[in-house]
Amino acid sequence: MPSTRVATAELLNKRPRLTLTGQRLLPVIAGFLVLLGVAAATIWIGLSSRNYNLLVSHTLKVRSSAYLLLTLVQDAETGQRGYLLTNDRSYLTPYHDGADNAPAALDDLENLARGNAAEMATIGNLRTLVSAKLGELARTVTLNESGDVPGALAVVKNNSGNNYMTEIRRRVGEIQDDETQMIGAENAQTRVYGDMLGWFSLGGIILVILLGVLTILSTRRNVLELQGAQEAMRETNDNLEGIVQARIADLQAANEEIQRFAYIVSHDLRAPLVNVMGFTSELEAVRTDIMDFLKEVEARAPDLVTMDRRAAIETDLPEALGFIRSSTSKMDRLINAILKLSREGRRVLTPQTIELKDLVVAQRESLSHQLAEGEAELTVQDDLPTLVSDRLAIEQVFGNLIENATKYLFPGRPGRIEVRGKTIGSFVRYEIADNGRGIDKKDFERIFELFRRSGEQDKPGEGIGLAHVRNLTRRLGGNIAVTSELGKGSTFTITLPAVFSNSDRVS
Repeated sequence: MPSTRVATAELLNKRPRLTLTGQRLLPVIAGFLVLLGVAAATIWIGLSSRNYNLLVSHTLKVRSSAYLLLTLVQDAETGQRGYLLTNDRSYLTPYHDGADNAPAALDDLENLARGNAAEMATIGNLRTLVSAKLGELARTVTLNESGDVPGALAVVKNNSGNNYMTEIRRRVGEIQDDETQMIGAENAQTRVYGDMLGWFSLGGIILVILLGVLTILSTRRNVLELQGAQEAMRETNDNLEGIVQARIADLQAANEEIQRFAYIVSHDLRAPLVNVMGFTSELEAVRTDIMDFLKEVEARAPDLVTMDRRAAIETDLPEALGFIRSSTSKMDRLINAILKLSREGRRVLTPQTIELKDLVVAQRESLSHQLAEGEAELTVQDDLPTLVSDRLAIEQVFGNLIENATKYLFPGRPGRIEVRGKTIGSFVRYEIADNGRGIDKKDFERIFELFRRSGEQDKPGEGIGLAHVRNLTRRLGGNIAVTSELGKGSTFTITLPAVFSNSDRVS
């Protein structure tokens, strides 16, 4: 193996290397910087436009809120005058609407103007004026309702209410004018930014054109170098194929050594395990004698038999023996699984023609009882492609997958299992689809690992079936994959060479 690595390294060192000098990189770097600059300017203008749009929206809200405040105060004044002139109480409706809603409108305007010192000062004056105006209106209405019409008219005639309204209109106008000026200034700045972006983009386009010309000239030189490099690469590939074959042979030898090691280790583990199981049986026999002895002692000297001693003999000891027996049984099954995988790895694969439909139908008959119990139906495609491969391996692959589909049906739903396939070039692709429990997406790879299982562990098994299936499909020169959705079912896809030969074998 070291000689193979050295040969590969020498071959890779001899392959032609294409490098970009600083001169060739310059157009690429310059073009990148230009595009980066244009992108940065575009983002800058975009953010400026966004800020402008936000400012416009804010200005409209401020102006609308200021106008609403003015309208509410005017409505209150109009209702008050109508009531004083006609003594018709229907005029009190616009008066009350305006007087009740004006404070809230003033609060909204103040919230919108926060951060603008000038507007906040103006709003402070507005609050004083609106309060005074609403107070003047309330006094006249109260006097009129009490029958003092001359008193109410006297308040109106002293012209204080008119002065309040004049000042209120002036303050509202100041706020609206201030907002208009801010929009105008921002609009002018936005136009400047747009002009800058236009000139910058034009300069970028000119520079990109120049860089494009330089790149074309540089590319022509590179094409000539690439032609020479391709000739050298063809020679390299010819030599590399032999090195890859040697590397595969090394990997096969290493894999066989691992399989032999697994067989030896599993075989050696069985001896102490058998001893543990034997001594466990002897301990169970001794436990029976101890129970008889306990009864005899209890009959002769009841004081010697305490609750703790009785619990230790009748409960703790059987429980410990049960744990030992279940653990040794599980370890025995795991060792058997390792031995099975090891033996399968050493078995010589013998290709032969396989009528896959007949093979699946035979497996359906052997599982007829399980299918009937689960109210499941297994259908097989009539023109299921045949293949030339190792029969025992194919039986194990399809047997495991069909048995799993039968085992993991969705509770309360009639099972549907379908085996189908098609030929794709020199390969055949088979699918085993079911409407069972399904598999979580995060477990798609986990289920093919040794001793790993997915979902609820309510069925017997040690997690070796799918690992064995993947190992067999790889040895047969193919692969296996799964797609699934929880609660809806799974589809296992097996791709194999239509005609297997030992050269296709993946050890």
